[in-house]
Amino acid sequence: MAAQWRRLMIGGAAIAAVTIGLYSLVGPQSGSNRGADDATADPEPGLTLRDVTLEQPGDDGLLLWRVKGDEVTYSADQQVAFITRPDGDLFQDGEVIYKVVADSGEVRENGSVILLRGNIVATGVQNGSVLRGNEMEWRPQDDVLIVRDQITGTHPQLRAAADEARVFNRENRMELEGNVVASTVVADPETESWLKLQAKELTWFWKDERIESDEPLRVEQFKQNAITDVVVGQRGSLDLAEQLVALRGQVAMQMLELPLNMTSEALDWQVDEEQVAVNQPLTLVHPENKIRVTARRGQMNLAEQQIVLSEDVVAVGETNQTRLTSDRLNWNVETQTVVAEGQVNYRQADPAINLSGSRAVGRLDDETVVVDGGRVVTEIVPN
Repeated sequence: MAAQWRRLMIGGAAIAAVTIGLYSLVGPQSGSNRGADDATADPEPGLTLRDVTLEQPGDDGLLLWRVKGDEVTYSADQQVAFITRPDGDLFQDGEVIYKVVADSGEVRENGSVILLRGNIVATGVQNGSVLRGNEMEWRPQDDVLIVRDQITGTHPQLRAAADEARVFNRENRMELEGNVVASTVVADPETESWLKLQAKELTWFWKDERIESDEPLRVEQFKQNAITDVVVGQRGSLDLAEQLVALRGQVAMQMLELPLNMTSEALDWQVDEEQVAVNQPLTLVHPENKIRVTARRGQMNLAEQQIVLSEDVVAVGETNQTRLTSDRLNWNVETQTVVAEGQVNYRQADPAINLSGSRAVGRLDDETVVVDGGRVVTEIVPN
């Protein structure tokens, strides 16, 4: 539909209603005063209006958007409006959901698409988010706001940067794509721990306070702005309210303060409580003391440096070639003492010793293990 415009006289001020296959309202402007016979005349190609307000209603009559501009210039085919310094509101169900400003903008596709460019700031009126970037696209009929090029975002829950952000306001969902880095928000990062997430893509459900990723995800915990724990997996989620990190697929965790490394196929980490639950076969490695422990289940208390392992537990001291097997194992990482229970067997190479019993207490790093309980069998193998 070709652009049409008419001019009305209200209180002596000229106000033009301009349509590019859309409906818009234009504020006071300079120019000659045409008569009523010009009400249906098309604007001339390249027509420029100043101090303009454009707005677009939907089929139900409710506004989809309203944008003010210092100037609006129409394309030669009268299908595009170019806006200088746009400042406007984006609507949903008749309510403002985002306020936007930018250096320049365009209205296209009969008003169903708005493009903004340069120093964009989109402020969420309802969700409290602020998005910044250099390119924005608003498609109200699809309920999607797209921000691209050097994206940063802030929210009471989260701070993030990405190549692109897609906001679906009805679903309270934001999709971040490309080089995503997100950090949880705390009042004082110097005294409170916080998390940093990195992935190719993240989906954030701000109403549910949940973040998900079907791509490889890296989560780092910071205390006093220093990294203390790192965990990676092939996919994962973060419950912001519960501070629960759940990772699945080739999971690896580095506990830098202990120090200790863990690998498994699944991990649930209660960050605030400093508890890690692993309900899949796992491997723990203490790199300094060269101790390696495997089991089918594990529970780690990071604050107290206590680890409880169960089912087919095997602890190996690589330096002294020691091997301890049991049904259950309590491991104090700080003191390097272990308490093994169940069907316990302890072996070492030099001197060659084989001990079996129902309980064992000792250290694997210096070969001081005492096996007792029930019937104890001691086997000494000569060199």
